[in-house]
Amino acid sequence: MQSGIAVRLKPKVWCCSERVALEMQRISLLIADGDSTIRQCLRCAMECDQAMQVCWEADNGLQALALAQQHRPNVVLLDAQMPRMDGIEATRCLRQRDHDAKIIVIGVYESLRASAIAAGADMFLTKDSGCEVIRGAVRKLAARNAALSVEA
Repeated sequence: MQSGIAVRLKPKVWCCSERVALEMQRISLLIADGDSTIRQCLRCAMECDQAMQVCWEADNGLQALALAQQHRPNVVLLDAQMPRMDGIEATRCLRQRDHDAKIIVIGVYESLRASAIAAGADMFLTKDSGCEVIRGAVRKLAARNAALSVEA
């Protein structure tokens, strides 16, 4: 008969430098989608990963462009089809302005992939890709960006 062993874990006490390091390592995200329900779902899906923080949201491409220029997020998730300016045009504008954020365009139709990539998107995903696939894409692009900044 085995006896049970109870272990009492002490809560993690964070010192200031650890908190700053954690915040510095978090991936800052801008999510732009014309549908507020989709934005909320993407926010929840991204923020269940502690390495990600959705800092800004936009409901159209013009607003996304302004927020990206002002705040310089690590990764921008753009809906391919939004009011006022679609995600493909917003991608083109960000690249023309030498914006270094990684850009993922998300669309309903696979047929938009070529246009998104031609505009400068780092990746195109369909909206039915699933949360884990989208989180994985964000992590992959952010890691690539971090590796490039270390090498430079």
